[in-house]
Amino acid sequence: MTNKKKSASIFLIKYGRSKACYALAKKVLKEVFFVMKKYLLVSLTILFAAAFVWAADAATAEPSVDIEADATLSWGIDLGSKAEPGLKHGFKNEASWSVKFPLLKKADKTSTKNDVPVYGEVSLTDVELNILSQKKSGGNFVLDGKVDGLAAKLVIYGAYVSVFNKPDFEANYAKIWVPADKNKKYRPEDYEFYPSFSGYGTKIGYANKDLMDLDVGLKFGSNSNYDPDGSSKIYSEKYFDGNTELGDDEYIQVTEKRRIIQEVSKEKYDATPSTDQAPAGLTAAPYYIYKIEEISVWKSGKDIRFPKAGKYPFKTEKDGDDENKFKYAIGFDLSIKPLDKMLALALAVNTTFGGSYADKDDANLNFGAEVTSEPVDGLNLEAAVDGKYDFNTTKFDWDTVFTAQYKWIGAGVYAASAGTSVGGYISKTNTRGSTDMAVFAQFATKGDKNDATNLVEGLDAGAYVGMYRLLATPRSRFPVFAKVWGSYKVSINDSMWIKPFAHVWFDTNPFPETKKTSAQPYAVAYDIGVTYSPVEKVEVEAKWSHGEIAKNKYASVIKKSVTGGEHYGKFVLSLTVAY
Repeated sequence: MTNKKKSASIFLIKYGRSKACYALAKKVLKEVFFVMKKYLLVSLTILFAAAFVWAADAATAEPSVDIEADATLSWGIDLGSKAEPGLKHGFKNEASWSVKFPLLKKADKTSTKNDVPVYGEVSLTDVELNILSQKKSGGNFVLDGKVDGLAAKLVIYGAYVSVFNKPDFEANYAKIWVPADKNKKYRPEDYEFYPSFSGYGTKIGYANKDLMDLDVGLKFGSNSNYDPDGSSKIYSEKYFDGNTELGDDEYIQVTEKRRIIQEVSKEKYDATPSTDQAPAGLTAAPYYIYKIEEISVWKSGKDIRFPKAGKYPFKTEKDGDDENKFKYAIGFDLSIKPLDKMLALALAVNTTFGGSYADKDDANLNFGAEVTSEPVDGLNLEAAVDGKYDFNTTKFDWDTVFTAQYKWIGAGVYAASAGTSVGGYISKTNTRGSTDMAVFAQFATKGDKNDATNLVEGLDAGAYVGMYRLLATPRSRFPVFAKVWGSYKVSINDSMWIKPFAHVWFDTNPFPETKKTSAQPYAVAYDIGVTYSPVEKVEVEAKWSHGEIAKNKYASVIKKSVTGGEHYGKFVLSLTVAY
């Protein structure tokens, strides 16, 4: 027995009141030492591997503990709406905290310094490992880390042969801009046209930074292999904090309510509220009513992208390789900067050798091209196009974008075909829309004097105008969304400051995604307020909000409008203390 364990045992014997207490305390002590030994073993293993397997850029994190915490006390009053009259008011307490023990810094790890002309290389991208606990996790510590990708290749005087990862048969140069209001739940993939297909294979290419940053390669792939993998399922339990994304191949089990029709007696039918009765035509004997039933179902990231905070039964499900189809594909990639920043070009073309290669959501042929230029400092121009063709349906889809950005001023035009999200394509029902177009213009300046868009130190302000689905029909009114915002931070002394702010949203709302309480020709929302910091890490805020908005949307942004009595306003006074 170590000295620490011996001292602890003497203390427990001396001051314990019963054998039961002593036994319980001894058990707890044993568990603590076990966890500590396990943590040290894991840490030492990681440190050893990082020091001797990887190169110098794979340094471990310096011994440190990152602690973040904040608490907010608010009092507010919501005046309600025409549809829901009545006041809602009272105090609200909110808090969040996290404790993180970094084990590996977020960085790329490479197995060689490639200081010789012929070498083999293994690279891991965005490697990070932490021991993390958050308030929503119930205080439980978990290992939190990721490796975004692994690549292995043989390099011979600039020429290379990829061994891993699987070749990238995709084309995604034309990307629509981000919405005016977004949060952590924003996923560009939900709005981007992304023609691609997957498979096994390799890429043979040549890269030379000194030769106009040239990278050119030929890809070869197959949809299956000589030893096909079967499908797999892994079951566990996983915690989601409300901002964690659920993947397309990941599933959680949730409880849903559904209405079923049930036969009942006439007495029960007559005693049942009309809202619970079955539709007309089923009211004569025998009598039927609706019954609410709860069922457990598995939902993937295609159904629930960001689950609500909580623990769920969790499974990953991977489809197996096709053991009956052995088809091949080829692709070509090129990127070059013939005029450095003045002109950069990129091109990708990928095709299968038959219509049976790809899944129904993939393309048998896809291509993409991009031209970027920075003719003067601060001015960035981009033009791009993507396309895909399905050999089986003979459908061709495409999108294209042009954007121009000069420091604080930006504008863009985006157009897409019927089989894209902007064109109104619905993947669940495989319903195509029509060719459509979107435009935007924005002026924005940041208060940070080190930011390229800074005009006045302390001033965060801007104006955004977007027109989305311009060609869609039918349409009752012209689709326009606009946002104007501004805040100005005034420093009183080294630790004291005050910042008034205001945001205004305007939306003609031609494609409402939520039921409206009134058919208003337009929607308006705004908030105004002031934030005051008397000392460091303490903020007092008073805010008046009138109307409600939804994040991560291009159109139908305003959920509740100032007009038509959809919202009467809300006032919140809050105090926040941060660590």
